[in-house]
Amino acid sequence: MFYDNCEQIKASFNKDIAIKIQNIISKKVDLRDYVNTNEIEGKIVVGLDASYINDLGIGVAVAIKYPQYEFIDCNITIRKVCIPYIPGLLAFREMYLLVPSLLKTLKKVNPYLLFVDGHGYAHPRFAGIATHIGVVFDIPTIGIAKKRLVGEEVLEGENIYLKIGDKLVSKILLIKNKKIYISPGNKISLETSFNITKMMSGSFKLPMPIYIADRISKMAKSYLNSDLDCKKFIDKIK
Repeated sequence: MFYDNCEQIKASFNKDIAIKIQNIISKKVDLRDYVNTNEIEGKIVVGLDASYINDLGIGVAVAIKYPQYEFIDCNITIRKVCIPYIPGLLAFREMYLLVPSLLKTLKKVNPYLLFVDGHGYAHPRFAGIATHIGVVFDIPTIGIAKKRLVGEEVLEGENIYLKIGDKLVSKILLIKNKKIYISPGNKISLETSFNITKMMSGSFKLPMPIYIADRISKMAKSYLNSDLDCKKFIDKIK
């Protein structure tokens, strides 16, 4: 788990090829709604988040049922971080951490929707990590980011959007005067992404699926050499 061949991974990673892959992914994005805010009650929603400690990355997938936020499943992956942070190419760094946990979760549950810590359509090539995951797994995804990567903030009525050219790519939610950049990943529209995120945020700084995944990824840093029992972390959050 901790002994990935980083030199081989680094040698095989090519920035130009990565950009070409993103351009291909962006052409496969579907921003129609395959989910409905009126049908989400009782559905399973998954949150994906990653954190880092030294040269290790921790990828978490947590499945909960809305609206009670009942714990359904959780998986943690720990791997060496082999690809450096490159703005616009975060997906290639973090999918290496998140996908193993997501695959384990998908073997047990059929989620209605995924929340991903990171941008979706609000990306220089319209293919952030939420879009990568949404397209690859063919699942509705929403990207949740705390910082703007690209685009210009514009005010339309009482709403704040991010705009790239003539495209509205993100809608900003203010929680306790802090901005959350919400963008569709795949198989969901911008407005539905915003509405569902707002429903699941309440007074928290993040929508609940991301909040729980974020807390677990950070708590796991203290248990790297022991049994990483997600249920134990869920109980601590409660």
